[in-house]
Order: sequence, then C-alpha cells, then structure tokens
Amino acid sequence: MSAEIKSLDYYLNLEYPLECFAGEHEVGDAYLAEYIDFDIKAASEDYDEAIELAKEYLKEHIIREYNANRALPKPGEGRRFMKHREALSAYKAKDYERALSLWEEEIKYKNDQAMTNLGLMYLKGEGVSKDFAKAREYFEMASEYDNDSANYNLALMYQTKLGVEEDMEKTVDYFRRAVKKNHQGANFRLGLMLLKDRTDLGKVKEGFNCMLNAAKTNHPMALAQMGGVDKTPNSSCEPNLAFRNSPKEKQLELVMDAIDRYIRPILVKDGGDITLIDYINEPDIEIRLAYQGNCAGCSMASTTTYEIIMGTLSQVIDENIRVYVI
Repeated sequence: MSAEIKSLDYYLNLEYPLECFAGEHEVGDAYLAEYIDFDIKAASEDYDEAIELAKEYLKEHIIREYNANRALPKPGEGRRFMKHREALSAYKAKDYERALSLWEEEIKYKNDQAMTNLGLMYLKGEGVSKDFAKAREYFEMASEYDNDSANYNLALMYQTKLGVEEDMEKTVDYFRRAVKKNHQGANFRLGLMLLKDRTDLGKVKEGFNCMLNAAKTNHPMALAQMGGVDKTPNSSCEPNLAFRNSPKEKQLELVMDAIDRYIRPILVKDGGDITLIDYINEPDIEIRLAYQGNCAGCSMASTTTYEIIMGTLSQVIDENIRVYVI
C-alpha cells in the first residue's frame, strides 16, 4: 500500500520545499530556515548560513530515517505524512476501521496515496464490502495526481474486466503512466503485452525497455525472461582496441555480421530469428536483442542460446560488454 523505499541517494537528492524568513533567536534578530515537510528548522544571523544549516539537519534526518527503514514523504506532502504513516500502521495491524477513517480524512488534503489505498481497500474488501466501482473512483482520483499505483491498478481493472468492460487502449495508457514512474509491475505487464506480437519493431523496443527495467528491479518473472541481467562484464579483460576505436557505424557492421553469420542460422533452423533492438557504445558497450518466431518466449532462449550469443559477440569485441536478450 505504500511506495517502495528507494535508495538513500534518491531521497538525499529530492528538492524539499524550504522557506527562509526574518525571525528571532536567542541572541536577537536572525533568519529562520524551515523545511515545511518536516519539523526541521535552523537559525542564523546570516541568511545563507541558515539555509546551509537547515540542509545539513535535513540530511541527518533523512539518513536517520532511512537507516531505521522508515518511509519518507515526497516533496510537498507536508506534515500530513505523519497521519498517513499512522494510517499505514493501523492497516498493517488490520485495524481497517482506523485506517479507513484516517485515509478518508487525508484525501481532503489531496493525499493521492491515501486515495489509492482507499481504492485498494474497496478492491480487496478489507474493512469494507468489495465495491469495484468505488475502488475505480478512488483510483481515478489518485490518477489525476499521476499516482503510479493508482494507474497500475486501473490498468489491471481494464485488462481483467474487473468491474469494467475490457479496454486494452486504456490498459496500455494506464500502464504507460505507471511506467513513467518506474512502477515494477507496470513495467513487467506492459512489456509482456508489447512483446507478445513481435512484428512491430516500435512496440518490441518499448516492450524490451519495460521488461529490462522490471528485470533490473529484480522482478522474478522478468528476470526469467531477460537474459544477461545477472551477467557482469569482465572489465579486467584485454580490450579490443581495433574494435573500440572504430566509428560506431563500423562497430555495428561487425556486430551485425557476427549475428548474421553465426547466430541467426542456429535460430532459423528451429523456426526462429533474432533482431537487434539497440546498440550502445558510450560510455560502455551494450547490445540489446530480441528473439522472434519460435524462439520468442522460449525458456531456453535466456539460458543456453544466450551463452552462444554472448560467447560469439565476446569474440568479436571482448568480454567487457553487456548483452541483453529477450
């Protein structure tokens, strides 16, 4: 029900609203800097020093909360975040009546996560009777604030005909909105949809990126489909300077030649094929490939066949490369 806790650097780089105004302090007139999302203040007779002190206090607070594995508000959520945290605690303790009451109060303050959580309670029938129409209503409210979880759940409702008519256009639209916020489940499900029919290269590229994003966040089913995520380039190998110093066009020509001569014939024998999705050579070499035909979706495609592809391209270039295949 709450957003996943991201990396410490993510929180340290957020721009929380900061106000600084003339005030009073123990020794007389001073500037008071305050982060309005927290009870964090700093005072100094110097304007810039007050701001720097407040920034340092905020950094200490974020590190302390992060190390204690406690959620942190998004910029602009304000001190209502504490009420939201209280509601989450009540929900986890299965005190649904308390959670419901707190979140109903929170939506008055435009708390989009509270809207989403109310939608989930009605969707699951937790503390209330199941009501898909009510769930959709709350999800749509939260979607207006671009809440990724709300958009994801709306996509699922339209995809699975849960209280609504099936609408694949809306499904894709809501998944895409959630993907923009890097929602793990949305990345996986949209990737699965777009990679089903691999005749449209544009959809294949979008689906590939979605599935790779999901795999990089350790989505188990995405990891099972995407070959290469668990591989680490051999940065200590002897670099192929002749290849690496060539123009990108020449590099791409050599890669395609290797695929056409050594990889594609193996796949074609089994009624399959492969296509190059992207070739990146800065700052590191990364090759993205997608199976086609009978090879698409094959469980062996990300294991045995992947090793053949990786081995072939490592000989053409060197072992300090990333190769992703789906």
